[in-house]
Parts: sequence; C-alpha cells; structure tokens
Amino acid sequence: MMETKLVLLLLLLPFLLMDCVADGADFQSESCSDSEALVFYRIRLVTNWSKKLFPKQYPEFRPPPQWSVTYGQSHNDSFHLFRMNEYASPAVQAFAESAHAHTLQEELARQNAIIYDEFHLPKITKGAGSTQGTFFVDGRHHKISFITKIVPSPDWFVGLDSYNLCSDGNWLDDVTVDLHPLDAGTSNGLTFTSPKWPTNPSGVIEKITARYPKHFASSFFYPEIKHLPVIAQVSFTKVHEYHGSNNVQKKMKKLKNKQRKRLLKKLALFNRKQENETVKQINDCEVSKWSEWSACSQLCGLGKRTRTRVIVKHSKDQGQECPHLMETQWCGSARECTDNDSYFRW
Repeated sequence: MMETKLVLLLLLLPFLLMDCVADGADFQSESCSDSEALVFYRIRLVTNWSKKLFPKQYPEFRPPPQWSVTYGQSHNDSFHLFRMNEYASPAVQAFAESAHAHTLQEELARQNAIIYDEFHLPKITKGAGSTQGTFFVDGRHHKISFITKIVPSPDWFVGLDSYNLCSDGNWLDDVTVDLHPLDAGTSNGLTFTSPKWPTNPSGVIEKITARYPKHFASSFFYPEIKHLPVIAQVSFTKVHEYHGSNNVQKKMKKLKNKQRKRLLKKLALFNRKQENETVKQINDCEVSKWSEWSACSQLCGLGKRTRTRVIVKHSKDQGQECPHLMETQWCGSARECTDNDSYFRW
C-alpha cells in the first residue's frame, strides 16, 4: 500500500511542480502600472563632444562647444516629446534652434494631466562634461523624455522620447543609454556654426550619422568610419522606492498640483545627505595637473625644488575649496659637492 502511494506521488510530482511554477509566474506578473510605488530616480547626462573624437569643424570660439539646459519629464503612455521620423512640434523646433525654453514650458504646462514630474538639468559649459538631477515616477507614469540642444548648431540636439523605466514588471535599478545627434529638420545648416536658414518645407526628425547627411560639408560626415563615436550618454539610477503602505499615492491624489509638487520636494529630502554630497562634487574646485619639478635651488648641498598647479574652476556654493597649489621638496646632497666648493670646506 505504501509503495502504491509512493508511485502515485512520483507520477503526480511533475504536474504539481508545473502548478507551482504557474502560480509563481502569476505572482510575478504584476507590472509597474499595477504597482502603487512612488519611485525616486537620479538622472546623469555625460557628454563626450571633444576635438579628439569629432575633429571636423570643431568650434573653438564664438561660442565654444557646450550644451543647453536639459528639459525633461516623467509621463504616461499618451505623451511624446518628439518622435523619430515625424515632424517636431513648434516648441521642440524653437528649442532645437535657439534653446529658448519659453514655448516648450508653455506646451508642457498644457500637458499637466499626463505629465507627472519635470526636471531641468544645468547647462554643460564645455563639450565634454556632465550634469544631473532627480525626478519621480509612479505606476501610471513610468516613461521619461528629455531634450538637450547641441550648442552651437543649426537645430541639432540629443534626447530620449518615452524611455520606459519599467522592464518585465520591475523598476530598473541602473541603466545607461547611448545618445546620438538628432536633426530637428527645421534648418538647412550643415555645420556647427551655419546660419539658421529655415528648411521649407520642414523635414522630419532624423538621426545624424557618419554618412548622413551625405555631404562633405557636414560637420558629422566621416565616410571612412561606419558609426560616429558616442557623443553623450544618459544614466538613470533608482535611488529609493516608496511603497503603497506609506499611503503616498492616496495622499497625492487628494492634493492640488502645487501641493503635490510641494510633497515631492519634501519626499526628496530623504536623500538630502546624498544630494548635498552630489552638489558638493559638482561645485568642487578643479585644479590642473602638477607641473614638472623646477631645478634645484642649490647646485651643491641641500636645496629646494617646487612644482605648481593652477585653478581650472573655482568652487561655489557648498563645493570643496581648492587644494594647495604649490609643493616644495628638498633636493641636492652633500655628496655632490667637490673640493673646490666652499659650502662644506673646513
């Protein structure tokens, strides 16, 4: 009898395991849109526009290479900041051409019902640099879009449209995305410093590549290579996740827009220490590399030599102060003296 039960159990075991797996799959199938979590993310934009990577027509002066303020937002599925191979909105056109954000801000304000949070990242004042900020997403607003103008340029920019921070039902912990130059399709200029001749009729938003536009005068035209170097990267890092047990979502629904934004700012204070450290790092003093050591002050006997460095960027706000700019080192030796020297003559 015991043996019969054992045989039946062995026969039924695969089916029992299949049921368990199915139950587990159902348990894991909850998507971010079903979640009541409020998630706090950090965004960091790193640019790599250098003369070494992009030597052709690299703009040295008036103005030098730089990047505009970055405008971005978290939103639901129904919003698109821009779409590839489609016409840019008037607001995106204006921003891509001149980096003027007034029209863009007005357009985003009209989309308040479907935009959850907005962020503005400070300008990057040189071709290669970085900037960062923070934003919130939730179960119904888990997509992110942003735009940054390449300065100088006719109507070129980098950005993302509707990037999903929810993958397979889980919030992404840390992800980095390569960015490439995009053409808004509103200006005929081919070089970084071209006059802004309007394209009539306007073209669609397209990706600029090493072989497109196919014109020798184009600043990004490098027919000898297959792909352009990555001009910028953006990374999203999940900092904290507030769950429904905190009643955050219920409270958010009851608040007016201004009150909601105030609550978002209060929630951001949970990471105040880390954010302060980030601000300090951004605003830290920067110094150059050390120079070569100077010649020794004494040809015979004990002397000194020095090396120096200069300030590249002064600290501001809570940034770390500049370190010392000069180092001194003993040099020389009594063994270097000869009998003709008077220094050690008895």
